[in-house]
Amino acid sequence: MGIEIRPFSETDIPALRAAIDRGTSHPGEWSVKHFYDDPEDPDALKIPKEVVTISDSKGPIAFVRYTKSLRISCMWNDETDNHRNGRAVLNGILDAVNKARANGYTEIIIATESEKLATFFERILKMKRSRDEFLLQV
Repeated sequence: MGIEIRPFSETDIPALRAAIDRGTSHPGEWSVKHFYDDPEDPDALKIPKEVVTISDSKGPIAFVRYTKSLRISCMWNDETDNHRNGRAVLNGILDAVNKARANGYTEIIIATESEKLATFFERILKMKRSRDEFLLQV
């Protein structure tokens, strides 16, 4: 049984939809629009991405989306200085967005275990949360 990796096509949508419906690892996180931008759908994500279908003689095994993501790591000088740190986050994110756009990135990902920072990312920056990671489309 050979493995084939080919570009995702519109004919893969029913199998992808069924896989998403059956999936238990990421409940509610994925939809077809994460993998396929329907030109007729005004809510399509329309982020530059490459999507492939990995299959064998029995059919699709996996649907894989590749995006160009900028992952940010940060070490605070003083974790307790919330005012200065908040200002630094706002300015730092703006700088990161500008750098990401200029270099062809489509999303910024930041991981944190700090609930204060997580709340800031969600409420102020409107970043989408997935466990301890936060995603910002650029």
